[in-house]
Amino acid sequence: MHPQIPLPLQLHDDYNFDNFIAGNNSLILRSLQTLDDTFIFLWGDAGTGKTHLLQAACQHASTLNKTTSYLPLQDLLDFSPNILDGMESVNLICIDDIDAINGNATWEEGIFNLFNNLKQQGGQLIVSSKTSPQYLPLALSDLKSRLCSCLPLNIYPLDNESTIKAMQHRAKSLGLVLNSDVAEFILSRFPRDLPTLWRLLQRLNHASLAAQRKLTIPFVKLTLLN
Repeated sequence: MHPQIPLPLQLHDDYNFDNFIAGNNSLILRSLQTLDDTFIFLWGDAGTGKTHLLQAACQHASTLNKTTSYLPLQDLLDFSPNILDGMESVNLICIDDIDAINGNATWEEGIFNLFNNLKQQGGQLIVSSKTSPQYLPLALSDLKSRLCSCLPLNIYPLDNESTIKAMQHRAKSLGLVLNSDVAEFILSRFPRDLPTLWRLLQRLNHASLAAQRKLTIPFVKLTLLN
């Protein structure tokens, strides 16, 4: 079990640092594994692994007996920001999709107060967004100023070689063997963001089990293109 604030949220056990394919993001990986009082702002395109990294940071901190809380703001907007009250006592807070609260005055104020209180308590904050902090259209300028003071880390999309490596790692976890030529074929015909690729591999896994067939280009064509 992970020591966390009691919110109706659960970490994915397979979102950890060991199975994250870093590509050109090795510096980010090292920074997120450092547990201190640094406030970090992680930004990059959708599907580049921000959620994976934030949950991995929580998993890592938990193994070191640190209290953690993972907050996917997109899923919490139906709640009052009062759920943040007292959370400054947590060692590490990871806020996913900070851009989900753009223009939401009550939530912006709640995050602003949490930021200040956590700073005073010596905790650590990691925030993710699709855009860098200076381009967030936040109504509360003081919150934007606080976020701009964080250590900015821009996560880059994986190159072709690293994407294939990530696909093969994911396929292996599903019990599949994904040869490089088959992976190249998939990448040439479908979007390259990781969530889309994971969904495609899941479809191929179901089809492979049902048909008792290995992953070949003809089988992938039959399954995904017909």
